[in-house]
Amino acid sequence: MSLPVIPLSQAHLTLLESCPRRFQYIFNQSLAVPPKPEGQEAALWGSQFHLLMQQQALGLSIDVMSTANGDMTAKIEALRQRAPHLFQAAPGEILRQSEHQRTLAFNGYLFTAIYDLVVLTHDSGLIVDWKTYLKPPLQQYLARDWQTRLYLYILAETTHLRPDQLTMVYWFVRHRDEQGEDLPPSDYRFAYGQQQHDQTRADLVRLTDDLSDLRQGDEFPQTNVLERCGPCPFQIRCQRGNEPALPLELEGIEEISLMHPSPT
Repeated sequence: MSLPVIPLSQAHLTLLESCPRRFQYIFNQSLAVPPKPEGQEAALWGSQFHLLMQQQALGLSIDVMSTANGDMTAKIEALRQRAPHLFQAAPGEILRQSEHQRTLAFNGYLFTAIYDLVVLTHDSGLIVDWKTYLKPPLQQYLARDWQTRLYLYILAETTHLRPDQLTMVYWFVRHRDEQGEDLPPSDYRFAYGQQQHDQTRADLVRLTDDLSDLRQGDEFPQTNVLERCGPCPFQIRCQRGNEPALPLELEGIEEISLMHPSPT
């Protein structure tokens, strides 16, 4: 019996690779953990920042929000000073769009990516992602992250551009030093290439084949990496520990809806 086509995002891939059982709890059974108050504040700040960047990309005024959150508009102005090319079109661009969505049918699934900003020319493609973490992750972590890999893969598969003509840049606009002082905006830049593209394709085939097999059964397997169980809110449900479960951290997993995945 053929399985129904379901949409997947980088959030699905991240959890599926980390722990199939947790993937099943969150996405198949819709189990969730209330976020911590500080997590809610950070998520709200990030959502508002993304909205302002979308408004300015559309040529709309952001003055209304300036009064409500001067800190946020100060961050935008600091970013404008640091990287003015993010705010104005350049000759040769054929597409510049905020909240740009692309989908790709792949191995029985429908992958969706929603890009914070995409800029395309005839011979180059730039993906920009706004990050509002107070403490950025290590660059090598983001290089392996499924958002980086999937976003570049989908853009290469859905445009005329070769993998080596694509670049993805994360801009950190809110991060602070160890003393809690604001730092100027900074970026991580990732080039792409055919070898990375081929490896991502192979990994996508493996994960989607595995997921199709798992969907034929009732219960997904637990992770074999027990260190991942400590902070997992489902460790008692999985009978993987006797310690109280800690809240689930999903700051780096931004779009998790099965119906409309996207991200951050």
